[in-house]
Amino acid sequence: MRNLFLILFLLIESFSLNSQIKIDSTLIRLEIQLESAQTDSLKVEALLKLASYQKKRNYNKVITYCNEIHKILDNVNYDSRLQRAKAFVHSGIYKRRKSKYIAALKDYYLAEGIYIKQNYFHGLAGIYHNIGFIYQTQKEYRKSISLLNKAIFLNDSLKRYSGLGNNYNVMSICYKNLQQIDSAFIAVNKAIEYFELDNYEEGKQQAIANKASLLTRQKNFKEALEIYLNYLEYVKGINKERSIVNTNTNIANIYLKTEQYDLALKYVNNGIELAISQDSEKYLYKGYLIRSKIYEAMNKHDLAFNDVLKYNAINQRINSAKIARELREIEVLHEEEKQRIRDSIIRIEEKKNQIIASNNKKLRKQLYGSIFLIFTLLIIIIVYYGYQKQLKTKKQLLKEELSDTNRQTNQSVKRNKKLPQNELKSPNIEEEYSLAQIIAELKKESIEEDRIQLLKNKIKTINKDFLQKLKKEHPKLTKTDIEVCSFIKIGLSRREISNIRKTSLEAIKSTRFRLKKKLELSKDQKLDEYIQSI
Repeated sequence: MRNLFLILFLLIESFSLNSQIKIDSTLIRLEIQLESAQTDSLKVEALLKLASYQKKRNYNKVITYCNEIHKILDNVNYDSRLQRAKAFVHSGIYKRRKSKYIAALKDYYLAEGIYIKQNYFHGLAGIYHNIGFIYQTQKEYRKSISLLNKAIFLNDSLKRYSGLGNNYNVMSICYKNLQQIDSAFIAVNKAIEYFELDNYEEGKQQAIANKASLLTRQKNFKEALEIYLNYLEYVKGINKERSIVNTNTNIANIYLKTEQYDLALKYVNNGIELAISQDSEKYLYKGYLIRSKIYEAMNKHDLAFNDVLKYNAINQRINSAKIARELREIEVLHEEEKQRIRDSIIRIEEKKNQIIASNNKKLRKQLYGSIFLIFTLLIIIIVYYGYQKQLKTKKQLLKEELSDTNRQTNQSVKRNKKLPQNELKSPNIEEEYSLAQIIAELKKESIEEDRIQLLKNKIKTINKDFLQKLKKEHPKLTKTDIEVCSFIKIGLSRREISNIRKTSLEAIKSTRFRLKKKLELSKDQKLDEYIQSI
């Protein structure tokens, strides 16, 4: 339904050039967001956006939004602390503009307490700015500058250019009131620069208007008046009511100083009427002060006296010594509360660090235990495999000793045994017979261990001359190397050698490769041919 109204308003504005209807599309969009919000959280966020937008225009509506936000947050079951803090900030701004400085400061401090606990630096920057603004209105300019510098430090670290623009803008007012005009110009130019970086036209125009107040101090009335008149048209275009009031009063002040009293009276009356309609005492008492000076210059002393009385009454309400004293009391109480929060945070951090240190200690113990266990297991494994290797070597040596003993026994028996003449054969025939017999047995799928040893002994006997020559020419060969060479000499294949040695084909290949190196053969020389040539 609201979308239909928006379209209707747009059509009216398009076809009626003389129409005085002002359509605020941004406000309508925000109100539609509020109406379409499905959850409490979304509804609060929409209300916060409305409050943020209206605080620069019709800020009387801000407190209504804030009250509605607090009412919703009192009945929600999610973590709503940041949303509540933002509501306190908006209500604080509203109360400050209503010149209720004590109430505003209390709201700011409530928000600050939440932001400190949440480490929400974005919000803290805004709090320091707003509290600095209060002290600026109370003419405590040094304290205001100190708080604004805190806000500048946070905004600079967060790269919030619009925030920096606002900080320097208020700081320029403080320097102006301290009669440090050069510093004021530096601050306001920085404000304009940062607003330009952020493409924030509204902030930039406001900073330019503040620059006009500095030009007024320098009695550069012509340039200042031109800026104010342009700014007045701008704020009317965006319906920024409080700025319209203030700018009317500033224009009136320039016409007063240039002795154009009729124009001065026209603009100041506009400002006073708008201030009354907006219930803004801050701008109202400023309007009465300037109008009293205009009446005095026009020799209308009775009217001037009445405005002075009105000005003094409002000034007493918003700038009294009692308010300043109460502000200091609240500040002291808040510093104590803030210190309590800091101490609480420190205690929580210390407890957290103790838990972390305790967990780290446990983890270190577990790590050291695991390392010790792994190291122990490695030692056990190394010792075990070393023992197994030593045991295997001993067994091999025992087998070789037993084999040599059996061979010597057999040779002794043969020498002492007399054979019949017809059973004797030539050496070459016996060698051929024995070799054929060995190869035939090796082709069997399984051979008993004792039989393998017997075959090895027969091969040694066949290769007796060869082995002697081999050892003489290559004395560095091991027993394994000599045995493999012996098998190659009689023409055994790799498979037959692996069978008789009870090892894999890959192991035989590796042994042959090492043999070739030990025998110092070139790549082109073949191992089998070389051994056969010996």
